[in-house]
Amino acid sequence: MAKSKKAGDIFVEVWNKPAIFSTLNIDEQDLFLRIARKAGLLSRFCNILDTAQLSDSLTPKVKNHLQGARVVAQEDARMLRWEVNRIKRAFVGSDLPLILLKGAAYLISDIPMAQGRLVADVDILCKLSDIAQVEELLSNNGWQGVELEPYDQRYYRDWMHEIPPMRHSERLTEVDVHHAILPKTGRLNPDSKLLLQDIVPVKEETNIYTLSPVDMTLHGVVHLFYDSDFDKGLRGLTDMDGLFRHFGKQDEYWQALIPRARQLNLARPLYYALQMGVEIVATPVPKTVQEEIKTHAPIQPIDWLMTILMRRMMIPNHPEEKNFLSWLAWFLLFIRSHWLRMPPGLLFKHLTKKWVRKWRFDVRNRRTV
Repeated sequence: MAKSKKAGDIFVEVWNKPAIFSTLNIDEQDLFLRIARKAGLLSRFCNILDTAQLSDSLTPKVKNHLQGARVVAQEDARMLRWEVNRIKRAFVGSDLPLILLKGAAYLISDIPMAQGRLVADVDILCKLSDIAQVEELLSNNGWQGVELEPYDQRYYRDWMHEIPPMRHSERLTEVDVHHAILPKTGRLNPDSKLLLQDIVPVKEETNIYTLSPVDMTLHGVVHLFYDSDFDKGLRGLTDMDGLFRHFGKQDEYWQALIPRARQLNLARPLYYALQMGVEIVATPVPKTVQEEIKTHAPIQPIDWLMTILMRRMMIPNHPEEKNFLSWLAWFLLFIRSHWLRMPPGLLFKHLTKKWVRKWRFDVRNRRTV
């Protein structure tokens, strides 16, 4: 396929209407698969085709690509379930609940969107006062904190919403232990006590919990529109779409979503998530909700600029293109994420520290060449 064709538009159209995939020519199918793989969505798309019973219409070569993606996702799911089981075992004898976040919560709760979703680690939540006990329990069962420089340790311990990752000494799998969903120093600071008050047990599991459906959604929203990991923006948006579709079957979910976002001071990120979801992946949001959330939109021209930047990050480019405008969008959103994460003085100190460290590393590397 010629690069002049809008690869992102083709991808979004097929993602929203999977039956179209079999009507594409060979070059267009190849392009779609390459974009999906780069975005971490190939195994998800494989599951979508299987669920819609569309796989039989594919060529053997395409089926081989999808089968490979399916096997990788199945192995990820097996690993994640085993790690959750091991963490649960580590908690035996304590009075602490095992509260799962993000990918682990999606999979253990059997949310349809989790089928075929790739995962890398396990995220859990606990009270800030329980951090030491959780670290001890995990350490006694093979997980150890990754080695970091003193400054990085302080960065996590004093400013962030999680402690340094803990890695298992044999399996090398990681657990991220959170005590909040946003950094302590951030502009938005949702009360973790409110989240912990509404945790829900996972069916057929003992002492395993997740955030409530609304809080789980808002955590995904804030992770997508507040963090700096915008290279995975499309994947994050499809995660949000999956949560909205799954939980949105219940009217009370939509009735509670915006009031809870206001209570947690997360209405602005929710506005962005609903706006991009409706526009890019056709998320079925009730009209009343779309109208109500507009009251939390930023002023112009910020709203206009953010829409342009988010589109740039969430609608994929041709995988062989180096697009300056997309890089610029990423850079501006990266700066924004850090601006939201820290007050100006601390941000300046942090970025200066990182720059000096990188400069010293580069200098040492040049001297050894």
